[in-house]
Amino acid sequence: MSSLRERKKTETRAAIHEAALRLVAAHGAAHASVGAICSEAGVSTRTFFNYFPSKVAAIVGLSTFEITDAQRESFLAGTGERGLVRDLCTLVGDIMDSTSRAGRGRAGADRQAIRELLADQPELAPDVIKLAALLRRDIVALAEQRTSPERAQLAVTLVMSAVDCALHRPLEAPEQAEFTGWLFDAVMTMQAIARESLD
Repeated sequence: MSSLRERKKTETRAAIHEAALRLVAAHGAAHASVGAICSEAGVSTRTFFNYFPSKVAAIVGLSTFEITDAQRESFLAGTGERGLVRDLCTLVGDIMDSTSRAGRGRAGADRQAIRELLADQPELAPDVIKLAALLRRDIVALAEQRTSPERAQLAVTLVMSAVDCALHRPLEAPEQAEFTGWLFDAVMTMQAIARESLD
């Protein structure tokens, strides 16, 4: 059972996110400033930045992407490039799941909400990509501990491209239990397409 403080933090985070969504729906993303979101949610600017690093983070409901010590240790338990892409898919899936649980709840529902938001407000896409870029940098640094810098960059790029497809695909999002497998299958499909283009 969560403590009163934890429940209060969850409620405040949700209030900020929901206020941001209301402003976007009513006036568009360009008019959903941090100040306007704070006013709508009834919080101070300082409180806002305790929960979200930017207005776009508040709009999509993602506080931050972080690699936990447990996730780092699990990934580094792998050896070299053997299983590297699958391990990267597992890592990214776990990060998205833990981020969603810390924020609003089910990861599958979050991905669906982000897809719908990007469809309605495509101007947000570059800023969402910037949020993911910080995570990508950290994952590349981790992957470099199992392979060369160049191959780490390529492997992570494949997996993050699959994440991008998951956020933009018009089909129903896979549930969290299926998401890691879906990412890996998407990467394998990219590989197959590349091979077929050479035939």
